Amino acid sequence: MEGKSNIPDIAHFNIVTAFTALALGLTFALPPSTGQHATEIFGVRFSFDFNLYALFPVFIAVIALAGSAWVLSGHTASTEKPRNLWTLLPNVILPGLSVFILSITLREMARSGTWWVVYVLGSLLFVLVLLAEYNVLDNQSETHPAAALGLVALSQALFLILSVALRTGRTRLFIVIPLVILASAFISLRSIRLRTQDGWKLEHALIIAILTGQLAIGLHYFFLTPLQYGLVLTAALYVMVSLACGVIQRLKPSELLVEPAVMIVLCIGIIFLIR
Repeated sequence: MEGKSNIPDIAHFNIVTAFTALALGLTFALPPSTGQHATEIFGVRFSFDFNLYALFPVFIAVIALAGSAWVLSGHTASTEKPRNLWTLLPNVILPGLSVFILSITLREMARSGTWWVVYVLGSLLFVLVLLAEYNVLDNQSETHPAAALGLVALSQALFLILSVALRTGRTRLFIVIPLVILASAFISLRSIRLRTQDGWKLEHALIIAILTGQLAIGLHYFFLTPLQYGLVLTAALYVMVSLACGVIQRLKPSELLVEPAVMIVLCIGIIFLIR
């Protein structure tokens, strides 16, 4: 078993992934948010859609989080040094966040053939995230660098999906901003840790999250398509994470700016191509 430490317990893994996929599939029967309910606070009218259906993404995200902890606790590195949910929390946040984002996206989408394509790809995305988190548990594993790189890329893809879904749906700005800030905070915190291997940089993640939220507010009033909106936000998040990692690693200015510059050029090029 020692030579197969990169493979989780098949029984546990199958149960968690199958249950999560089933829960995501149930969103097909949920009505999309309508935003019909409204209230006034200090003369400002707020429209919102809060009911039991709105809590479903939170419910299945918690289930996915607990299931991920169950799978990760069976890692060979964990058997030598037992880990509880608290110690595994950094590793289970991204799987839980991925299910939360995917459930919101699926609920807002029109029920068509495309819905099922996104559902299948989303379920596979959760599987990849969970496998990657399993492999980064052991810093000495040969698969750790590839798994860490994969997690960084998958987390950015999840943020892009969330941004596009929030722009496509009828979600109000006062709900969009907290979701963007929370997602960017978790993703930047995890990405910085994976890239630098230098502890948890809470102050960097908080600054990045606030700046991303501010950018989301500004972009809300621009005439951008959902994909353009998502690309700009995701590119900005990636650039800020890259700069934070460069500062932490004390890179020279010439080295520090190469990766952000490449991302900005790519983002601008893609946006012009999809106009």
